[in-house]
Amino acid sequence: MKPTARDTQKNAQKRPVWVIALVMAILASLVLAGTALAGQFEGDDIYRLEAGQVVNDDLYVAGSEIFIDGTVNGDLYAVGGYIEVNGTVTGDVVAAGGGIKITGDVQDDARLAGGGIDILGTIGDDLIIAGGGQPGGFSFPMQMGTRSINQGIRLGNKSSVGGDAMIVGGTADIRGRIDGDLTASTGEIDLDAQVGGDATLNASTLRLTNNSRIEGTLSYTTPEEMSLPADVAGGIEYEPVVTAATGVNPLLSMFWWLLRTVMILIGFGLLAWLIMWLAPGLLEKPVAAINANPVEAGLWGLLVFVLFMALPIASGIIVVLIGMFWGWVPAIAVGLLLISVSAVIWLFSPLITGLWLGRKIAGSVNGISGSLPMMLAGILVIVLLGRVPCVGWLVGFFSFLLAMGGMVQAMRKGGNISGPALPPAEPTTLSASMMD
Repeated sequence: MKPTARDTQKNAQKRPVWVIALVMAILASLVLAGTALAGQFEGDDIYRLEAGQVVNDDLYVAGSEIFIDGTVNGDLYAVGGYIEVNGTVTGDVVAAGGGIKITGDVQDDARLAGGGIDILGTIGDDLIIAGGGQPGGFSFPMQMGTRSINQGIRLGNKSSVGGDAMIVGGTADIRGRIDGDLTASTGEIDLDAQVGGDATLNASTLRLTNNSRIEGTLSYTTPEEMSLPADVAGGIEYEPVVTAATGVNPLLSMFWWLLRTVMILIGFGLLAWLIMWLAPGLLEKPVAAINANPVEAGLWGLLVFVLFMALPIASGIIVVLIGMFWGWVPAIAVGLLLISVSAVIWLFSPLITGLWLGRKIAGSVNGISGSLPMMLAGILVIVLLGRVPCVGWLVGFFSFLLAMGGMVQAMRKGGNISGPALPPAEPTTLSASMMD
């Protein structure tokens, strides 16, 4: 029996709500991964589950490169630079990385977030993707270890999704078959697929091939209405771009985006200068810990992230208990203190990863010397990447994981941290001029 078209509310002004919900769903899935009581945990620079090997439990793995060629009789949770699933996962797959490729069989849901994502196999139920890609045809590859990742979202000709598909990102090339509804919001969409339900598409550039077929209703939003064959879908609805109807000036929007980016850079720059002036050694141990073992730092950071997400609930319980026994004035004071501590932890993470990344850059680029210039160079890269629409949150997320993991390792190991040497931290010459 063919799925019937579902009645959905087609309101373009509400699309950002499901986009935010999509991102939060992926993050929530990662949190649930850390709070599970049973499962097999793996962490290595390169992790491989060989063909023929079987894991009869949920599998949690982090590494620079992850290959699942065997069978996981449970859920798979993976965080890494490059993730490839060629085998079978009987449960869900929740993955976040620079590049993700699925050629095997995922028998339940798949929730994926990454710069470049390729689906060439089978997804048994729903598919949720937040990916990258640069609209306009040009998108530089990302280098993840030995892998060169092409940005964007791609569903291959032989791909199959048994449920609904929700896609958000920069570019999407959608082929194969989707049995349920398709919802996509990207800069560019190329559709050459069979969709069993409705399709809701929002893009600056939309291309449909003659082989595309949507059993339900096609609702699309593009800058201009398109001329589409009547038989491409059971029904066709066009919704104008909301910003064009309300008269929003794109140049003004770009100006505010640039101004916001500059203000963020200035804020982090001043904070970095204060730290290097008042406590220059505060960041050294976490940076050294990250450099010694980035994968271990990421795993510790993931654990801290789970606790960090649970902090508001714990804080609320603590505040209520204090209010019941000691009054609401100390309860409010403790609540404000806990909120401040959380904000400081989140705020400091780009400084730590910025200094680590800046020293990596300094090792390959001549002319950058001194801890402050190195930190500013790293912060510049993090902020600019973090401001990229749709995928920028991934940069902040991984920055937080590395920074918190480095702090935890520094506290656990004290000064006994060994690993690859960082470029030397030379005395900065900027602080004196800024103090004058």
